[in-house]
Order: sequence, then structure tokens, then C-alpha cells
Amino acid sequence: MSGLETAIRNALEKSERTNPDVRARIYQSARQALDAGLKKQGVSDEQVVLAQHQRLEQKIREIEFEERKAVAAAASIPAAATPPAAPRVAPAEAPAATSPAVSPAASPIAPPVSSGVSRDASRSTASRPQDDAPLLGGATRDASRDISSAPGVASASGLDSLRAARDIPFEGGQEPQAAPLPVGEAREARRPRDETLLETRPERTAKPRRRRGFLSVLFAWLVFFILVGLAAWWAYSSGLIQQSLQQALDAAERTAGSPSSDLGSRGPQNGFSEAWTEIFSGGNTNALEGGAAARLEPASIQGTTAARVMSGASTSEGDVSIPVPAEILQELAGKSSTIALTVQSAAETPVQFSVRCDFGSLGACPRHRFTARQERADVLLRVTFERSIAPNAPGRLVVNTGLDGAEAAILMHSVRVLPGQ
Repeated sequence: MSGLETAIRNALEKSERTNPDVRARIYQSARQALDAGLKKQGVSDEQVVLAQHQRLEQKIREIEFEERKAVAAAASIPAAATPPAAPRVAPAEAPAATSPAVSPAASPIAPPVSSGVSRDASRSTASRPQDDAPLLGGATRDASRDISSAPGVASASGLDSLRAARDIPFEGGQEPQAAPLPVGEAREARRPRDETLLETRPERTAKPRRRRGFLSVLFAWLVFFILVGLAAWWAYSSGLIQQSLQQALDAAERTAGSPSSDLGSRGPQNGFSEAWTEIFSGGNTNALEGGAAARLEPASIQGTTAARVMSGASTSEGDVSIPVPAEILQELAGKSSTIALTVQSAAETPVQFSVRCDFGSLGACPRHRFTARQERADVLLRVTFERSIAPNAPGRLVVNTGLDGAEAAILMHSVRVLPGQ
């Protein structure tokens, strides 16, 4: 608070401190500077803000009390007179002077200042010698009016108001006529308003961030959806979507078709075209060859026949071989082909089984693991043989169901081969 007090006193020193309006503007500038400082420091507690304002108002009361006391003391001191250059008579309309006029013959020495005058009052009167200059006509004018005797102005001891004392407005809506100045008194030039303000101007506080309205948010979302639509249109027009759909359809065609209600018919209408070659059907169990631990049994389910395959071991003793004719192997030479097995679990739980191929001089394929479930489904095995030499002997597909245990079994409905192009 000492900084604001110093700023107030400096502003009073540089302004017309005897004018109540000037002092009121200075006090108001101090209040605004305090508010700006609190906002800049981020002080939002009402109790702290109220306490700071109370301290400032207390300082303003003290300073205003000193100013009024200084004005009253300056008014009580009779102005010193000096010999006039040419005697003049004051106009009759001039109001009576608050202090007795000093004759030219009077002593130029001013009476001593009483001990009750404060140091600020002496400094105020010393800084403004023109206020105490005598009139040329022998009549003198006080430096300022006695604020305590002015009508409508509070006394210096009762500073209940937060503003400097001001005169009561005139009634009747008429402008008061200023009293004519005594002859020889120079009118003081009107000072710029800037000099009456405090030296420490309040800094500009950061404006609160405005919240975006509903229309701006709606416009932002609209632009976003337009951009998404343009991206989708570009993907469609460039053929990217069609290409993805075509790839998905091709993959679906390569996979097994959905089971038909007529499980006995596996023609082109049930997922396999005429390009597929069947090398095993469920009713031909005798075509299968099993190891020492393998068990092969014919089975019938929902009016269709299948081979029940159960490997007693996960080794070669539990392998079940499916023969592949040599003419089919000749179609697989140097191409990438697909083998489809239509199987399902023989129990109520899924069964894991493995499939590998041994095609003699054409080559072999590594073991692949599949899972047979309760529903009838097709599993696909894609093989590639780079050799173009076709074998003369038949090959075989080897199936083993002993991966989950010796009692695991599957139902094998058919095996088909799709030669590559």
C-alpha cells in the first residue's frame, strides 16, 4: 500500500491539490490502480480484496485530512503584501476577501506560521508562491477557500466520505457566475487532465477468453463431416473401395461355402465350382490308409456318410493317409493350388488336427494345424510347387487327430483339390 500512497502524494504535488475535484480524480485513479493490480496478481478472494480496499480508503482519508488541514492553514495565514507598481482599486462586484487587505505601506514580512500547521502544508504553500502573491491594488486574495466554512462540505475532522469535498450544485438548473477576480491577478492556465492522474497507470488485464457459441461449434462439425464425405467420395471414385470389396469377395469364394440344408449335395451351388476335383468322399472309407494306432470307421450323420478318423498317437503311427492320383499331381506341378477338407468334430468339443502333404518328386508341404468344430465346415490348405516335373506315382495327404489326445476324432466328409492356373 506504500506504493499507492507515494503515487497519490506525487500526483498531488504535480497537480492543483487545492481543488477538490482534482483530488477526487486522483483518489479514483488510485482505486482503479488497486483493482488492476489485484486482477494482475490473480487475487480473487473477496475478503482479501475488501481488506485491500479498506486499507486504501483509510490512506485516502488520511491524505485528504492532511490536504484539508493544509488548505485551512494556508487560508488562515495572511498573505504578505509588496509595494505595488501602480495603485489600483478592486471592482465593486468582487466578493469580500477572506483576509484583510494589506496597504502598500505595510511591512512585506509575512506573519510567522503557527506551530499547528503541518509540514505538508508548508511544502504545499512553498511550491505554489503564486497563491500567496499580493494584489497590485492593495487587496489580496487567499490561496484557497476555507473548506471547513464552505457550504455543503464536510469538516476536516469528519472524513466519512471517500471523495474530496465538493460544492453543492446550485439549484434552479442555472450555472453559477464566477466571482470576478481582483485586478492584477493572473488566471492560472488550465492544466491537462493527464497531469492529475497517477504516475502508476493500471496495466491492461488479460481479457477473459470468449466461449465459442453454438453456431461456431456447429460450423466446425459441419466442416469436419464435409471433409470426411470428400475423402469417402475420393476413395469410391478412385476404385479403392471396389478393389477392397472385390478382394473380400474373392477371399469368400476361396473359402468354404456355407453348409447347405442338403448335406448330401456338394455341387457348384454349394460353394464348390466344377473346377474343384474331388479326391475323397465320405462313403469311401476303404480308400484311406491308417497307421498302427489309427482307427477308421464309416459314420452316418443327418443322412450323409462320413469317415470317422481317430489317431491314437500324434506320431506317424497315428497318421491317416488320403491318396492323391498322379494325374491330379500333374496339374499341380509348377502352380499354386488349393486343397479343401470338409470336416467336423465327432464330439461336442472342438478337436485340433494336422494336415501335411507328401507328393513324391513334386515335393512336400509343411504341417498345418486346423480346428474342427461341431458344425460342418471347410478348411483350406494352399500349396505351391515350383517344380514342373510331374511325378508318375500318386501322392498322399496325411491327417493326424492326436494333437489333443488319443481319443480325439473327426468326421471327414470330403477332400477336394483346385489346381492353379
